[in-house]
Amino acid sequence: MRYFFLILSFFSATVNGAPIPATSSSAVVKSTHDYFISKMGFSINASNAQWTSETPPRNIPTLVAIYRNPKVEHGMQASLSIRYDHLKQQMPMKQFVKQWIKDYPRLGFEILSSKPLKVNGSAAFLIDTIHREGSKQLRQVVFLKEKKAVILTCRDHKDSFEKSVKGCNEIIRTFKWLI
Repeated sequence: MRYFFLILSFFSATVNGAPIPATSSSAVVKSTHDYFISKMGFSINASNAQWTSETPPRNIPTLVAIYRNPKVEHGMQASLSIRYDHLKQQMPMKQFVKQWIKDYPRLGFEILSSKPLKVNGSAAFLIDTIHREGSKQLRQVVFLKEKKAVILTCRDHKDSFEKSVKGCNEIIRTFKWLI
């Protein structure tokens, strides 16, 4: 019998909880910026990328989250910004993206590739661009649902983009519509 408790202690699970639920040491109120849930009805999880979150500037209300690579290369710190648009009317993904794509050349960006894709069962559209005169390279992934558009933009120096886009992709792969 005395060995029973010893054996049981080897197989016991670790429990993370507070003495009183929803108190300061509870996981319910623990602050984590890795997992982001938007009022727009989507979530993102950056824990696998190990990027840090940053509070977006208040003067850009459509910018809801920013994640940064902790490493600085070529004088730039890679970032992933998440913003949303409320559409006046529902439209197909192709039509929404077509509006965007025509603006890239005017802003000095060359489109390297663009293609539809699926992320966690949700339709998305990927656009890779590079600035013709500058040193920035971007990857944008657009998600569209009803009258909501969510745009994830990964940006970095063109010489380190190939390395940093892996962290962006880790975060992008976690995108989920919740409602």
